[in-house]
Amino acid sequence: MLSDVERRILELLSKQLLITKGELTVQLNRERHNGSDISIHRLREMGYIDKVESLGTCLVITQKGMRALNEM
Repeated sequence: MLSDVERRILELLSKQLLITKGELTVQLNRERHNGSDISIHRLREMGYIDKVESLGTCLVITQKGMRALNEM
């Protein structure tokens, strides 16, 4: 079961596809979500998001993450 923050992270990544951790944290803070670092780590452990190197380190949603988001 995903928390509200984890679900929101997947929603943001499904729309933007590629985002830096800093940009994601700023967006979540604007929406008053806390614990983004822990949520990002947990989603990476579950295989729902991954890191890629593209002009810096960015986060992307995986196919597994897209399926989990669609099942909610």
